[in-house]
Amino acid sequence: QISNSLIQSNGGQHGGGIRLGLPYTANPDAGNALDAENDFVRIHHNRILNNGGILLAGGVALFNGAEGYEIDHNVICGNYSAEYGGGISNFGYTSGSIHDNEILFNNAFDEGGGIMIAGELSPTPGEVSIGTGDIDILRNRIQGNVSNDDGGGVRLLQPVAGKVRIVNNMIVNNLATDTGGGIALDDALNVEIVNNTVA
Repeated sequence: QISNSLIQSNGGQHGGGIRLGLPYTANPDAGNALDAENDFVRIHHNRILNNGGILLAGGVALFNGAEGYEIDHNVICGNYSAEYGGGISNFGYTSGSIHDNEILFNNAFDEGGGIMIAGELSPTPGEVSIGTGDIDILRNRIQGNVSNDDGGGVRLLQPVAGKVRIVNNMIVNNLATDTGGGIALDDALNVEIVNNTVA
């Protein structure tokens, strides 16, 4: 677990504040790739502030091998990514729960200002992404986040058959310079969006 810490003003290639797992290793469950074995990590009651990442994630980075994670009761504010997921980025085959957080004023130069949930592109052209595992986004305040492309608050990009539940969140005052200021979805086949305020 990572808890009761101030994680501030850090920078990194793939994720500035906290990083679990490895990107671009294909599906670790298929037995043909590296698995970082960062499973069942709980990140809770932290202040994750003003961190920056160059690729794929800003504040909190979740990649292949970070299955069963739990991110709860954190303040995730003012983080920046030059690519995906300013606040939290789940990129690749993982599963977990993001609940009861304050995700505020984060910025992504590309997609997913607040939260990015994405499957990796297949290494074989023309094949569908393997997507993500099952992910819950519950009871968060997602406010004032900005993306310079799609999904100011929450962005789902190729989770494919991974079940994503977005329930009981306040998704307010977010901005996307392209589509989906509050929530944007692409290639998301199994999604529940229930009881949220998107305003």
